[in-house]
Amino acid sequence: MIKFFRKIRQNLLNKNKVGKYLLYAIGEVLLVVIGILIALQLNNQKELRKQRIVEIDILEGIRKDILRDTIDLNTNIRGTRNGIETVSFLIDHILNKKELNKNFVSELHYITVAKSFIILHDSHFQEAKQKGLSIISNETLRDDINNLYEFDYEFLSLLVNNTENIDYSNILSREIGPYFGYDGTDLTVTSLSYKKFLEHSDKILYHINSSRGGKYQLLYIHRKTLEAALKVADDIKIEIDALKTN
Repeated sequence: MIKFFRKIRQNLLNKNKVGKYLLYAIGEVLLVVIGILIALQLNNQKELRKQRIVEIDILEGIRKDILRDTIDLNTNIRGTRNGIETVSFLIDHILNKKELNKNFVSELHYITVAKSFIILHDSHFQEAKQKGLSIISNETLRDDINNLYEFDYEFLSLLVNNTENIDYSNILSREIGPYFGYDGTDLTVTSLSYKKFLEHSDKILYHINSSRGGKYQLLYIHRKTLEAALKVADDIKIEIDALKTN
């Protein structure tokens, strides 16, 4: 096409038809410019499609990680509820000086060794950070994902994986441990040890009750984090569907 314009332009120049020559020269330039613009547009669309594929892949990975986290969060919630029930049972048993039994011994031992922990999955979020979080085109969703990982998850992990200040397990182990015995097959508490235990129960009850308060705090944080995680997972699904449709 350009050669065709050039041939016409040369003939017009030879015939001294300057006006038409300029017109065809401008047409030739416009043709080149339009061609470049079309090529750029096609290239931009191609790059946009590539970016969208990467974005969808990242979002699907993050959502998968979050859904795995919700399973762990629910497991911890159930465990924390059980812990609260155990502590409440022990408090009632001690306050009412109920008869010593195996269930009491078992639950008493449980609160001295039980510890909470959680491992959250962030591999795809870390990948997104390496690529640049701007790869997530939806700004609101990007901020919500970042807040979930950098604030909600960070706070929960710090609280759960460093629970000594909140579950009192080490303190309880130190205070209760001396009353335990071992009969060769299982832990035991003798009648004499139980009597001494009840004589010093005020201090022990204080720590057990503090432990219950800590577990309620853990339960609250787990529930709030689970709520935030489920919302982000739902929002990611909506965004993925929109990206695949457009």
